[in-house]
Amino acid sequence: MKLRLSVLLSVLLLIALPGCTGTPGSSPSASPGASGAGVYNPGTYSAKAQGYRGEVTVTLTVDGNNITDVSIDGPDETPEVGGAALDTLAENIKKANSDQIDGVSGATVTSDAVKEATAAALAQAKR
Repeated sequence: MKLRLSVLLSVLLLIALPGCTGTPGSSPSASPGASGAGVYNPGTYSAKAQGYRGEVTVTLTVDGNNITDVSIDGPDETPEVGGAALDTLAENIKKANSDQIDGVSGATVTSDAVKEATAAALAQAKR
């Protein structure tokens, strides 16, 4: 009985797995041929959010489906903490192609501001 149940569960897993794509935490991306237009209106978009000591500005450049460039400006953030985290956060946004990234330890407020500003900039870019 256990063997039959194991075989049945294995078969069901094999049937279900092809529908699972991507990695945990990744956001789905449209295939270029699906709609022909992509997820974003290509261009450069900026948004601001309140950081630890001042406003943080995230500027994103997007093509139809991807974030192609990320720039983060936080001139009032603590240079050794929040300011030091900005480059890492920019890299993470570009790699994730999303605002769904982990924050930098010790720079939680700055990280949250960057994620908030990124989400706002992506919302501007969405079709």
